[in-house]
Amino acid sequence: MPTYKTEAIIISYSKFKEADKIVRAYSPHFGIISAIAKGARKTKSRFGARLEPLSHCEFVLYKGRNLDIVTQIEILESFSKIRENLNKLSHAYVIADLILRSGGESDPSKIFLFFLYSLKELQKTDDTFIRQWLIAFQLRYLILSGYKPVLDKCSLCGKKTGNLTEKEYVFSFKYGSLLCSDCKEKGISFITLKNNTLQMLKDLSGADIKIWNKNIYSDSVKKESQKFLEDYTYYYLESRLKTVDFLKEIDSVYK
Repeated sequence: MPTYKTEAIIISYSKFKEADKIVRAYSPHFGIISAIAKGARKTKSRFGARLEPLSHCEFVLYKGRNLDIVTQIEILESFSKIRENLNKLSHAYVIADLILRSGGESDPSKIFLFFLYSLKELQKTDDTFIRQWLIAFQLRYLILSGYKPVLDKCSLCGKKTGNLTEKEYVFSFKYGSLLCSDCKEKGISFITLKNNTLQMLKDLSGADIKIWNKNIYSDSVKKESQKFLEDYTYYYLESRLKTVDFLKEIDSVYK
């Protein structure tokens, strides 16, 4: 039975049989992988605490008939500071869930580097920037996946939005773009975005991801931006992320 080695970020695990775990992780070579860690639930398991979600690990696996088998695992970065902070953890789960749900459709090497960098940024960020972190990295993930929202022009007629002089703008999920004042009258469903919210989304979609926390935005702008991305993601996935409900519960505690 052939073996192979790969680094991966653990997304989740589930119980299997009496003492095993099925681990789901994201690899730069294979995308989403599922593998059995035999005996992982035993008190004296050789895996110990090395199968925690969000851990960046190096795996050695046997190629199985249905599921691969974890034979060795080494932690490269535990990201323990994220797991120890429930607020950070609930936000990280949204990105992990998003990748689990749709990561198989994209270049795994790019998604993996994005995932790893997002966790590194979250681990070191101040609590006041956690919501902005999620907005920035959820938006960037959608762009990487080919769902970049068009925020500078109407996709139907090509009219530019200019310098954002209007108080509100309208956005169509169907067309993935803004609609100008003329095109929004054509019976197309849309939502409204306030000027400052659109500016935040434009800033974060166009800038280098390394400066995602360069600007400071109001809580109301971040809230509307987060709601926009939640609905935009729902439109393209055709179902809601369950981790968003968990995030909302945790958010209510941290208010």
